[in-house]
Amino acid sequence: MPPKRRGHSAADLKRRRPRREPYDRVLVVCEGEKTERNYFRELCRHFRLSTANVEITPGVGNDPVSVVRTGKQLQKMEIQQGERYDRVYCVFDRDEHVNFTDACSQAQTAGFSTAVSNPAFEYWLLLHFKYIRAPFFRTGSRTAAQNCEHALKGELPGYSKGMQGLFLQLLPNLPDAKTRGARALADARQTGEEDPSTEVHELVAYLENLKDE
Repeated sequence: MPPKRRGHSAADLKRRRPRREPYDRVLVVCEGEKTERNYFRELCRHFRLSTANVEITPGVGNDPVSVVRTGKQLQKMEIQQGERYDRVYCVFDRDEHVNFTDACSQAQTAGFSTAVSNPAFEYWLLLHFKYIRAPFFRTGSRTAAQNCEHALKGELPGYSKGMQGLFLQLLPNLPDAKTRGARALADARQTGEEDPSTEVHELVAYLENLKDE
């Protein structure tokens, strides 16, 4: 008979972890199961960020509060094993979520950073092509987020949710997107009109320069 498999203790798992590099350890929890996760994983590969330092994971659920809850649970597990993330980012959309404000408040209370987009992550992608601050509305059965995605497809006809290679395809326009994102967010904070705006450029810039922190 083959020998029985032994369970792994917390100490075993800790020893088997990839070696951490000498820069921040970061957790990025995404509302989207594919689009945002794929984008940030491709970003990390491009900037050669260690998977021991940066973990990209979807939230357990499909709303902003679930994203924050997942971040809390994963940070708690790390602390129980004698570790912790230096930063936790929660990535989610305004869309039509009724608990959006609550999620922002919970993230702030937990000491987490947010990378929210209003109305959707696709607005960040759209900024790679042009600056736009005209609001997105629900029209008929199509939500504001869906209208934002429709506008993106006008600039990027091959776009689809969860597509591979998105970060590298948009990489040449990244400097312009970051500039436009900062401009839109500053205007949103000054005017109080948050549709459309995004904080994603702040997370992107942070990860891009992570090794220099």
